[in-house]
Amino acid sequence: MTMRRNISEAKYETTFLLRPVDGVGESMKAVLKCIFWRKPELSEPALKFLDFIKENQGVDDSLWERFCVETSITRGQYDSIIKKLRGSGLIYKRDGTWMLSDDFMEFLQNVLQIAKHWKVEGENQ
Repeated sequence: MTMRRNISEAKYETTFLLRPVDGVGESMKAVLKCIFWRKPELSEPALKFLDFIKENQGVDDSLWERFCVETSITRGQYDSIIKKLRGSGLIYKRDGTWMLSDDFMEFLQNVLQIAKHWKVEGENQ
Protein backbone atom coordinates (compact mmCIF):
# COMPACT_ATOMS: atom_id res chain seq x y z
CA MET A 1 0.00 0.00 0.00
CA THR A 2 1.42 3.35 -1.05
CA MET A 3 0.88 6.23 1.31
CA ARG A 4 0.16 9.45 -0.62
CA ARG A 5 0.56 12.79 1.05
CA ASN A 6 -0.79 16.07 -0.18
CA ILE A 7 1.91 18.68 -0.76
CA SER A 8 -0.19 21.29 1.03
CA GLU A 9 -0.14 19.09 4.15
CA ALA A 10 3.65 19.31 4.45
CA LYS A 11 4.96 20.02 7.94
CA TYR A 12 8.42 21.09 6.84
CA GLU A 13 9.62 23.86 4.56
CA THR A 14 12.79 25.49 3.26
CA THR A 15 13.85 28.22 0.85
CA PHE A 16 14.92 27.57 -2.72
CA LEU A 17 16.99 29.92 -4.90
CA LEU A 18 14.99 30.12 -8.13
CA ARG A 19 17.33 32.04 -10.42
CA PRO A 20 20.93 31.57 -9.36
CA VAL A 21 23.45 33.82 -11.10
CA ASP A 22 25.29 30.86 -12.63
CA GLY A 23 22.10 29.02 -13.67
CA VAL A 24 20.73 25.70 -12.50
CA GLY A 25 22.99 23.55 -14.65
CA GLU A 26 22.04 20.06 -15.71
CA SER A 27 22.81 17.95 -12.67
CA MET A 28 21.13 17.11 -9.40
CA LYS A 29 24.13 18.61 -7.61
CA ALA A 30 23.38 21.94 -9.29
CA VAL A 31 19.73 21.70 -8.19
CA LEU A 32 20.88 20.97 -4.64
CA LYS A 33 23.04 24.10 -4.73
CA CYS A 34 19.76 26.03 -5.13
CA ILE A 35 18.51 24.40 -1.94
CA PHE A 36 21.82 24.75 -0.09
CA TRP A 37 22.46 28.26 -1.40
CA ARG A 38 23.74 29.52 1.95
CA LYS A 39 26.09 26.56 2.38
CA PRO A 40 26.80 25.20 -1.13
CA GLU A 41 29.50 22.90 0.25
CA LEU A 42 26.70 20.77 1.73
CA SER A 43 25.23 20.04 -1.71
CA GLU A 44 27.76 17.26 -2.34
CA PRO A 45 27.15 15.29 0.88
CA ALA A 46 23.41 15.92 0.39
CA LEU A 47 23.62 14.29 -3.04
CA LYS A 48 25.54 11.37 -1.52
CA PHE A 49 22.79 10.98 1.08
CA LEU A 50 20.10 10.99 -1.62
CA ASP A 51 22.08 8.42 -3.63
CA PHE A 52 22.51 6.31 -0.47
CA ILE A 53 18.74 6.33 0.07
CA LYS A 54 18.11 5.55 -3.61
CA GLU A 55 20.57 2.63 -3.72
CA ASN A 56 19.21 1.08 -0.52
CA GLN A 57 15.52 1.95 -1.05
CA GLY A 58 15.61 3.77 2.26
CA VAL A 59 18.14 4.47 5.01
CA ASP A 60 17.62 3.87 8.71
CA ASP A 61 18.11 7.08 10.67
CA SER A 62 20.40 5.22 13.09
CA LEU A 63 23.07 5.15 10.34
CA TRP A 64 23.68 8.89 10.66
CA GLU A 65 27.04 8.41 12.40
CA ARG A 66 28.32 6.07 9.68
CA PHE A 67 27.24 8.53 7.00
CA CYS A 68 29.00 11.40 8.81
CA VAL A 69 32.25 9.42 8.98
CA GLU A 70 32.05 8.34 5.32
CA THR A 71 31.41 11.89 4.10
CA SER A 72 33.59 13.73 6.65
CA ILE A 73 30.75 15.90 7.93
CA THR A 74 29.72 16.80 11.47
CA ARG A 75 26.45 15.89 13.17
CA GLY A 76 25.40 19.53 12.83
CA GLN A 77 26.03 19.45 9.07
CA TYR A 78 24.10 16.17 8.84
CA ASP A 79 21.18 17.78 10.67
CA SER A 80 21.31 20.77 8.28
CA ILE A 81 21.26 18.42 5.28
CA ILE A 82 18.29 16.51 6.69
CA LYS A 83 16.42 19.74 7.46
CA LYS A 84 16.91 21.10 3.94
CA LEU A 85 16.16 17.84 2.11
CA ARG A 86 13.08 17.24 4.22
CA GLY A 87 11.94 20.85 3.95
CA SER A 88 12.26 20.82 0.17
CA GLY A 89 10.23 17.63 -0.09
CA LEU A 90 13.04 15.43 -1.40
CA ILE A 91 12.91 13.04 1.57
CA TYR A 92 10.56 11.98 4.35
CA LYS A 93 10.86 9.69 7.33
CA ARG A 94 8.66 6.64 7.85
CA ASP A 95 9.17 4.32 10.81
CA GLY A 96 12.68 5.68 11.45
CA THR A 97 13.72 5.24 7.80
CA TRP A 98 14.55 8.04 5.37
CA MET A 99 12.82 7.59 2.02
CA LEU A 100 12.86 9.52 -1.25
CA SER A 101 9.78 11.65 -1.81
CA ASP A 102 8.07 12.96 -4.94
CA ASP A 103 6.87 16.12 -3.17
CA PHE A 104 9.65 18.34 -4.55
CA MET A 105 8.97 17.32 -8.15
CA GLU A 106 5.21 17.62 -7.68
CA PHE A 107 5.61 21.11 -6.22
CA LEU A 108 7.74 22.26 -9.18
CA GLN A 109 5.27 20.72 -11.65
CA ASN A 110 2.41 22.57 -9.94
CA VAL A 111 4.33 25.86 -10.10
CA LEU A 112 5.04 25.27 -13.80
CA GLN A 113 1.38 24.50 -14.56
CA ILE A 114 0.21 27.61 -12.70
CA ALA A 115 2.74 29.82 -14.53
CA LYS A 116 1.79 28.31 -17.92
CA HIS A 117 -1.92 28.79 -17.22
CA TRP A 118 -1.36 32.36 -16.10
CA LYS A 119 0.68 33.20 -19.21
CA VAL A 120 -1.79 31.63 -21.65
CA GLU A 121 -5.02 32.65 -19.95
CA GLY A 122 -3.83 36.03 -18.68
CA GLU A 123 -5.15 35.06 -15.28
CA ASN A 124 -4.99 37.90 -12.73
CA GLN A 125 -3.81 36.14 -9.58
